[in-house]
Amino acid sequence: MGTQLRRAARAWARLSAGDPGLVGTTIALRAVAGIALTLAVLSFTDLPAAFLVAGCFAPFTVALAVGDSPAREQVFMVGAAVPLVSAVLLVGAALAPFRVAAEAVFVLLIFWAVFVRRYGPRGQALGIFAFMAYFLTQFLDTRLSQLPGLYAAVGVGFAAEALVGFGLLRATPARKLRRLWRAFDLHLEHVVLGAIEVVRAGRDDTRLTRSLERRIARLHRSTLMITDLLSRGHAADSARQGIVRAEVAAQRLAVLAVRSVPAFMGTTRDRAPAALLDVHQAIGELMRAVDGLRSVADAPSDRGPRTKGAAHRLRRVATRQAVQAAAAAAIAVLIGELTSSERWYWAVLTAWVVFVNTESFGEVLVQGFQRLLGTVLGVACGLSMAAVAGGDVPLVLIVSLVCVFGVFRTPSNAYWVVTFFITCLIAMAFVLLGTFSAELLALRTWETALGVLCGVTAGALVLPTTVRGAGGERLLEVLRALRRTRTPGGDALLDAHELDRALEDLRGALRPLTHPLNPRRARRARARHLLALLESCAYHVRSLAAVTAAAQTGEAGCEVRAVERIRANLDQAIRLMEAGEWPAISCHDDRRTLARLAADRRWRGDRTSRELFHVDRLDKATAELAQTFDGGRVLCTTT
Repeated sequence: MGTQLRRAARAWARLSAGDPGLVGTTIALRAVAGIALTLAVLSFTDLPAAFLVAGCFAPFTVALAVGDSPAREQVFMVGAAVPLVSAVLLVGAALAPFRVAAEAVFVLLIFWAVFVRRYGPRGQALGIFAFMAYFLTQFLDTRLSQLPGLYAAVGVGFAAEALVGFGLLRATPARKLRRLWRAFDLHLEHVVLGAIEVVRAGRDDTRLTRSLERRIARLHRSTLMITDLLSRGHAADSARQGIVRAEVAAQRLAVLAVRSVPAFMGTTRDRAPAALLDVHQAIGELMRAVDGLRSVADAPSDRGPRTKGAAHRLRRVATRQAVQAAAAAAIAVLIGELTSSERWYWAVLTAWVVFVNTESFGEVLVQGFQRLLGTVLGVACGLSMAAVAGGDVPLVLIVSLVCVFGVFRTPSNAYWVVTFFITCLIAMAFVLLGTFSAELLALRTWETALGVLCGVTAGALVLPTTVRGAGGERLLEVLRALRRTRTPGGDALLDAHELDRALEDLRGALRPLTHPLNPRRARRARARHLLALLESCAYHVRSLAAVTAAAQTGEAGCEVRAVERIRANLDQAIRLMEAGEWPAISCHDDRRTLARLAADRRWRGDRTSRELFHVDRLDKATAELAQTFDGGRVLCTTT
């Protein structure tokens, strides 16, 4: 019994580690419960199997479109979706006999669905509802005579989802915040244990260092989620400051643990006790920071508004991508019709999906590749599952619910896994409808490849945006956020959080360059070096903010000339970025962020000298950053 409990505890710890606050798990459970309840209700009716699939549309699409939005936003989105979905279903059914008109309306609908993303999460959600509703009419080949039954099934789905989402599995802000705090505590414990493992090893172990880096990244992700959730106010600001201070202490412990390894490997014996003393002091500092969190862990929460700069970029990107997606859909319709007059909409679906949550051509290319990979693997698995399930309807439904859970529980950075589960789910839907065949899944693979090709072509030829262009805007936001942290006044810890959020956006924009499959290894190395340099700056900003906040002093203890140099370096970098320059990063340093930070000399003395140490490191890092802006001239072309 004790062994089983320990295994269950380890499994729960792994689940929580991969899903901070169980956000993804909650969304997945909501979708599964909503679909299960819908199927349970519809099983008492005489509706055909096609309407069982239609009934599952509402819970699935609500989970897809709404996600973990605040409760008030969810009520608005679902309430607005009901009349919108009803109207789209009517249009789709009415145009079914008129193929050309139906295809033209589909292309226009895609343009609108992408264009309304400019209005933020609400617009994106309504666009998803409209697209999925029209796709449902094409998938089921709905006619006007079937509309009453379709409305009834979809209505049951919406009612079941509302009962589950706003009743049985209602995720209140306070409950979500408590889950995130527990996840933060867990990740904090993992970082401490990882640091202890590094110290105990007493040698340079790349595996342990990489593991510690991953634990720090999970802790940082939890920190961002909590600070994003907390509302403005004195209590919430105190909670933000406390959690950032605790994260800084944990990261400092990790840095000192890695830094202590050369002391054990060196020939000078008196260095090891000093390195261990640093680690012990860091543990004490972390314990004090954690103690300070207890009184602010229940601060009120809500999502803050989007910043004006981000909203402006969103409007511009949405307009451009609406044109790109519509062009890709039009091409997909024309070529898809030549391939299959019955299943052409699969290509259109893929042509639309590759533009979701992307901004540059590189991101479209990566997402298209993952879509195709997931489809191929899903088809292979779907064939096997269909052969095992056969005509056993209960087994088919159970497998379908497992696939639904996998769709929403999978992290967003593993999009090919999401596509894998979606393809398996579609295979089960074909089994339920009695239309399953290997040829049908092969056709889906071909149509998916065609949709990817159309999306990539449109992304490259229609109002294209390169990774450098999209990344340049995000880099400029990072530099401005970094500049604000060195501006007198304000809250340094909260400014550091804004820097972390901007850096997270930049990391996403540069993902096509840093992807392991990027064949241009020199570009990949330079992009990774740029991120490591900026992450080092963010670490020293957070550390400096924590030290000055603990001392309740602004920059009085800092060296004035060094602070002025930092601001001048950032001003120069921002000025050159605004003029269209791009940092020409050298490739000589391929160390990761943790190794770079651990390579710095250890500071000695009181808090003031530690403050000067972080200012000095930030001075050197920003100077290196400013020097990389050299008119876009490549300084290194080797790995």
